[in-house]
Order: sequence, then structure tokens, then C-alpha cells
Amino acid sequence: MYHQSVSPLVPPGHHANPPQHHLYPSTPFVHSNGYLVKMFGSRDAAFFIESLLKTTAANVQVYGNVPGWPNALMVSQPSVLSTRPDAYYNSNFPLWLLDYIPSPSCHVIPQTIWSPPNQSDWRRYVEQANLHMPVFFVQNNGTIGLPLERAVAGDTTSLRQAREPAPLGGGHSTQIRIAWRGYEPWERQIQIRDQTRHRNEITVERFAKLVAGVVNRFIETSRSVATREPSGYWRIGDGGITRYNVNLVGAVQVSAGGWMPILQMAAPSNSNSNGHAHYYHA
Repeated sequence: MYHQSVSPLVPPGHHANPPQHHLYPSTPFVHSNGYLVKMFGSRDAAFFIESLLKTTAANVQVYGNVPGWPNALMVSQPSVLSTRPDAYYNSNFPLWLLDYIPSPSCHVIPQTIWSPPNQSDWRRYVEQANLHMPVFFVQNNGTIGLPLERAVAGDTTSLRQAREPAPLGGGHSTQIRIAWRGYEPWERQIQIRDQTRHRNEITVERFAKLVAGVVNRFIETSRSVATREPSGYWRIGDGGITRYNVNLVGAVQVSAGGWMPILQMAAPSNSNSNGHAHYYHA
């Protein structure tokens, strides 16, 4: 997949000579086949990356095969310049995590990217907003995502940096928005500050639990709602998708006041004698 080798872009505020060696293999973001492209589709993914990085999608290269970051896709400049780098190339050139490549056996649940209802709101909450980099829920053993039922129950201590503040930006609350294929858009508000006197940012594990709670409520509410998706593949309810075969992978900020969850189906391990798939959880 990664066939082109290029030198890194120097992020704004950094001044350095180009490295003498090639950077890690790269590919255009819109062809990366990461979670974001699989979730949004090429068109919405291009819209997302332009809103996030404030540049045309054609300019965005993602870098793979970064040592210590299996399946990660990184970029050479973040959406918010104060964001701490996740890795360095040749000790001098910082890289930031943008996405991961999902396992071929995992099916990313498609969603339509949320967009404000009018042009003025779009300018204010998307175009002129400083959106933060995606948040991924990675377990200590390297597994990307965790079963929704575990996250709902608060079984999130296995996450990397579980007790670190979640990088969600300012504010005291945000909307979690879901645009599941075949269903009406759905959203709920969560608090992103804790209840201490200092009103600190919530932790990564708390964020995972809150997002999972919103997704779980959406699934439970949608069980009796007929899907408009012709194939019925993403139908929610008995005989279809339930909380028990969904993994929560992460979340992406799509506006100054809203995030969308990244979801995937738990991979089927085999089929039983009745032809129904068994699902295993990460």
C-alpha cells in the first residue's frame, strides 16, 4: 500500500533542513484505507481532513510503518500546534497520529459526516474552529478499540493512557453525534469536565465510557426502528447488530461542539451449526 517515499513537511513554527534520508513510506490520505476513510467514504473523509488540517485533501500524506506504531497512519503537522508529537523521524521531525489501518477481518460501521445546517454555522464551528486530532482507544496489548459492552460497564482500565486527560479542547460539554447508515442522525450531550473543584478535563477512560454510553443508548433506541438502508446489512436489532458485536474504536471531532464515534463490528470467529456467526471481542 505504501509505495511512495518522501521527505516530511516541516510543521509551521519548525525550521529545519530537509533530512538526508527518506521518511517512512507514505500514501495520500484519501487512499489510505484507514478507519476514517472506511467510516466516512472518500468524499466525506476528504471533507473531514480539510476541516481538520485546513488544507486541501490532496496535500495530505499519511506515513506508515513508523517504528513502535504498528498499523498507525501519521501526519507531519497536527491540527493544533500545541499538540504533543506522538513520534519523531530521525529525532528531529515530529509526527502525529491521525488514523490506524483496521484488520481486514473487521468491518468499520459507515457513517455520514455531521455538517452544520447553514453556511454561517459551518464557518464558525468547522472552517474557523481549531479541531483536535482523533482520539483512539488502544489497549495496553496493542489492540485497537474495545468491546462496547465493556466500555459501557466502565471496564476501561486496560486502555493506554487511561488516566491521562482526554485531548478534547476547551469547554465543559460536547455533543456525541451518530449518523449510522439507514437511521436518522442522533446526538446526545456529555460533560467533558469532571466534578472536582478545579473542573479538570475528563480522562481517556472516562471519555471512552461516556461515548460508549451514548452509542449503547442509540443502539437500544434503534432496535425497533426500521432501517432505510436497502441491503439491511447495518440493521440494528434482533437478528442484526446489537451492543454485543460492536467495538468502540475511537472518536473524531467534526465541529467545535461535536465528536463522532468510530465503530466497527467485532470480527466473526466462526459459524455455529445454525449458520449464525459467533463474535469474539478484542
